[in-house]
Amino acid sequence: MRGVMIAVLFVVVPSFVVFYGWQRRTGRGGMPEGVAATIKFGMRDKVEVGKADVAVARQYLIGRLQAYSQLSGQPIDQKVIEEVATPKAVVREAINLKFLEHFARQNGIVVTESDVIEDLKRQIPPEQRDFFIQMIERRTGMTFDDYVLRMRYSLLLQRIREVLAAQTRVSVYDAWLEYKKRNEKLVVDFVRLAVSDYFDKVKVDEATLKRYYEEHRQDFEVPDQVVYAYLLVRKSDLKTSVTVTDDDITSYYAAHEEDFRLPPKVKVREIFLARPRSTPDKPLSREELTSRTEEVRRRAQDLYQQIVKGEDFAALADRYSEATEFPPREKDEQTTSSDEQTTAGGNLGFISRTTAKTFYGDVWTSTVFNLAVGALHPPIETARGFHIVKVEARKEGTLQPLEKVRDLVRERVLEEKVQPLFEQMGEELRKNSQKFTSLEKLAEVTSQTVRVTDRVNKGTLFIQGIGFLGDFQEAIMDLQKGGRSDVLSDANRHLVIELRQEFPAHIPEFDAIRDRVEKAYRDAQARELALADAQKIRDRAVNLEGLRTAAKDFGLTVTRSAPFKRSEVATFVGDIPNFEEVSLKLKTGQTELSPLGNEQRPVGYIVWHLTERTPPSQEEFRNELPKITAELLDRRVEVLISEYLRDQWQKLGSAIKIDPAFQ
Repeated sequence: MRGVMIAVLFVVVPSFVVFYGWQRRTGRGGMPEGVAATIKFGMRDKVEVGKADVAVARQYLIGRLQAYSQLSGQPIDQKVIEEVATPKAVVREAINLKFLEHFARQNGIVVTESDVIEDLKRQIPPEQRDFFIQMIERRTGMTFDDYVLRMRYSLLLQRIREVLAAQTRVSVYDAWLEYKKRNEKLVVDFVRLAVSDYFDKVKVDEATLKRYYEEHRQDFEVPDQVVYAYLLVRKSDLKTSVTVTDDDITSYYAAHEEDFRLPPKVKVREIFLARPRSTPDKPLSREELTSRTEEVRRRAQDLYQQIVKGEDFAALADRYSEATEFPPREKDEQTTSSDEQTTAGGNLGFISRTTAKTFYGDVWTSTVFNLAVGALHPPIETARGFHIVKVEARKEGTLQPLEKVRDLVRERVLEEKVQPLFEQMGEELRKNSQKFTSLEKLAEVTSQTVRVTDRVNKGTLFIQGIGFLGDFQEAIMDLQKGGRSDVLSDANRHLVIELRQEFPAHIPEFDAIRDRVEKAYRDAQARELALADAQKIRDRAVNLEGLRTAAKDFGLTVTRSAPFKRSEVATFVGDIPNFEEVSLKLKTGQTELSPLGNEQRPVGYIVWHLTERTPPSQEEFRNELPKITAELLDRRVEVLISEYLRDQWQKLGSAIKIDPAFQ
């Protein structure tokens, strides 16, 4: 959960400054023209899904694809985007966002456009806003209204997750099962059969290859491909033309000392009582919600009075404090690593003002950081619930010496010197781009070099030499043959790109790709032969000795692994798909047959015997308990959101009307 929350907070890139700072532009004029869908939640509660909502939903879907591509390293072309971000899928995503807005209203969660603007103000210093205005307009092409709408959804989702996390529980036993699954050590005996070892056993003739080609023609299709020419200016390349002296570093440090001051920290104990919530499974009326909230408030006040009268804070925390996600721990030289991790007695450890504000909000932070050491405070009310806090120690913010932060200071000075050069280069490209239609001439007058790509799949998210396209992709996808983009800019690159050649999708004739067909045929046949032998070994491996005997008869040797965690299986045994799920079901002494690599096109097969399993230590588990609890909370919150959306679709059904154009 914490990772999701922080990611949402910092993915917000600042936008448009207008009159007197950051004010909303006028002129939206009501609902955008065109309605994609309507949702009737009740007699007087009808919601429209407009063009702006659909645009946001499409950005979310494409964003997920891009995130998957970057994490997996698998390129996603335009065909995949079109298959996933269909009009039907996009409008469904937009309706899901409206469902979540409805959930927020029911639970008193409100995020306005003003909230978004204020959030942007807090994140971006005034002197940096002009640059970010230009960057956002160039990178996204979004209007101010569209951008604010997108960011409003992000903040709304963040707060919904916070509310759900506050009412979600993770038991110590659940956490132990998760920790055991991750850290249990396994030992397996195994034998591998590589598909490549069977290539030479496959008999090949021309008639067979041609028949295979005809039966699998679609497998040999070459997708739409293109060749681009481009100019690229990277900010990092400009750094070599800039010199940073010791005087520069000293002067910057002296002028920005507060930037290098460690924030003050307080060590806090807390008793937390969650605020009651209405959920799809257990809906509460407004009156019931008010009544139960008052009951929790009275319980919190009663606990506070018990502590005032002399009851032990830590003992009451262990007994009454409810499970919740904990803020990230901050290292402290005065405590052991065990002390840093424990949450016994309501211990939150040392927490900085920045972390506190991000995690708990302004009210909690202001209250706690104004308490004296040893002071106890009456219940603090937040969106999550009621917090009884006690401050046990305090560390004032200290200025880090220059030598400790010299590298950081140097990078900042370098950035300050390079940024004007980078902006100047962008302006020069934009000015001359209007004058010269020839990319080569534009390169000549701006002292740049024209580079040409190899053939790349149309719609790819990554181009060698340019990198991940990110927000450039849509503009590049819109190019026609001979067409050239405007100057595309992000925080680190200026790009002008031209579509030079197009190669439509086609299936080459057999003679042109005969070697490729033969390789595919040998691969398919070798896979069948390897699987057949693996199944024979598996059938005879009723125990470890049976596995050894069967392997020996096939000229193979059984290998015993070193102890490993499930996440380490690829290193110690092999890349077994779904190993975690399979190994959890398998009992010690049992044998399994699994593919290696891709399930659909494995590079081999493995027959493995689960020989030993050793659980992790309880002490290590206690140290990791807060982290495991937070991760399980995050996972359960996502499940709750998915279940809520599914239930809304089932419940509303005919009350959802979608424009036929999106069906």
